[in-house]
Amino acid sequence: MDAEACDALWTIRACVAADRIVMLPHFRQRLAERGLIWVDVLTVLESPTGVRGGKLDPFGRPKWLVAGSAISGEPVEVVCVLDTNAYGDVTVFITVY
Repeated sequence: MDAEACDALWTIRACVAADRIVMLPHFRQRLAERGLIWVDVLTVLESPTGVRGGKLDPFGRPKWLVAGSAISGEPVEVVCVLDTNAYGDVTVFITVY
């Protein structure tokens, strides 16, 4: 994992710890469709097998894909973007597959 990916993962983890996250409806829908729960996402973020940058989202925010395994061992990839608001960093969870 390169330095930029490490920084992004640190920011994502810090946002989760501070409850500075937004879960889009599509993300929640995909969790339910896959039979995943929030703990599965936390497991991926705790021990990722890979973190890679994607293109910018339509709003110009950096997109990150975090790969890992759910509690069941099933491979999972979480797509999120890093954003900021008046209070600081925010991670927006877009989808999971």
